[in-house]
Amino acid sequence: MSENGPREDLAKLVSSKLLARFKWQQHGPTDQDFPCINEEEHKPEDKKQSHTHPVDVVFHYKDPYLNKIIYLNTDLKSYSAGSLNPKMIENSLNSLGKTINCAKRSGVWSERYCTQPEKSEIRGLLFVYNHDNDFKHNFYDFFYPPKPAKGRRPTAVNLDKIKLTTGQQIHIIEPRTITYLMSIVGDMNELIAESKFPKEEYGFFYPQLTFHKVLNADEYLPATIETLTSPFMIVKHGAVFEWDRKKQEDKEVYPEGYIIYYNEKANSDLEFYYLLDLLSNYQILNAKNKIRIRVASLDKDDSLVSHFFRARQKFAMDWGYDEDMKKYLDSIEIYSVPIQKEFYSSEERSWGLEK
Repeated sequence: MSENGPREDLAKLVSSKLLARFKWQQHGPTDQDFPCINEEEHKPEDKKQSHTHPVDVVFHYKDPYLNKIIYLNTDLKSYSAGSLNPKMIENSLNSLGKTINCAKRSGVWSERYCTQPEKSEIRGLLFVYNHDNDFKHNFYDFFYPPKPAKGRRPTAVNLDKIKLTTGQQIHIIEPRTITYLMSIVGDMNELIAESKFPKEEYGFFYPQLTFHKVLNADEYLPATIETLTSPFMIVKHGAVFEWDRKKQEDKEVYPEGYIIYYNEKANSDLEFYYLLDLLSNYQILNAKNKIRIRVASLDKDDSLVSHFFRARQKFAMDWGYDEDMKKYLDSIEIYSVPIQKEFYSSEERSWGLEK
């Protein structure tokens, strides 16, 4: 059986305080096992009782490009700096691969977690939270460790031991990404408190691409797992209204527009020039939309505002913008988002082998 109590609390916190802000939904029980339907391949040889697979929590959203529900069977891990090693990660990924292999054919799993009879896909998600906020390394060095100046290269996660069938996917949200997402959520909450961002009327922007078309007509779309881990995400939001008691009507206090949350180093004007060019190609940079660029990366450059100003000036010059368009570019806000860290758990959580 999977652990009870603390892990369930962790699942609820992750859902309510973090991923819900990105329009992810959580349905069904947390911290429950379901019967394995492929014991011949998944059950350990020395195990006598019936084999089961763990489910900490299942999140879901509708992918606007695929036009189907993505279910993320999530394995929540919490650890302190220095305690994590490649074998732990390898075991967790291998367990997730077996779990989603059975989940897609399990009536028990489907009855608990499938919300509606639409096209869907079940994926795995390894959510790795560093509860003491002291992890300074690149998480993916566990997969591709750099060669040290002296001695042998450290042991890596053996991807060949992670058994996935054709079409199966496992995603990872690791400590740096979690801190980035927490910083965005903290920033959104602050903007809401200042009446500069709506509580509900917002979603994530997906451009119409050559080989990927948005197949969903909803105005405000959820963030996909790919969006959360991309170099930037574009948030489209409605206007903010407040109730005017004297006039007995809603009054607009902040206009609709776009926020771009940026997750790169922002250490050159070329970065921002490229971003402005993308926004122009996406028809967002059109002299009408209110645009705010908010840099939320952990290792952002201290001179990012200066880099952006140079990029803005060069972009206007290269495209021959008139004075009105220059004024519009000058109205684009640039802001360095404070890094926010929050303690979801005070102890390590479930890095053991699957029983």
